[in-house]
Amino acid sequence: MTVHPLATALASLGIEARVDARDALAVITLPNGEAAAPFRDASVRRTVIALAEAHGFKTVALELGNAADDRAPLSGH
Repeated sequence: MTVHPLATALASLGIEARVDARDALAVITLPNGEAAAPFRDASVRRTVIALAEAHGFKTVALELGNAADDRAPLSGH
């Protein structure tokens, strides 16, 4: 699975996102709800899934980012 090339491919579609891999799952994190607007179009969703598959992923999850990210690492980890 290739995270950086998938993020680059998404950017070429105008989708600015962070991509993380969790096994065969591509987690696409968008900065906010406004950035998710293109995903209302089924053809965009199909294209994103096809790109993810071409980069070795089996499925895709969308996540909305948050300025107050509360997922900081635990102390000592």
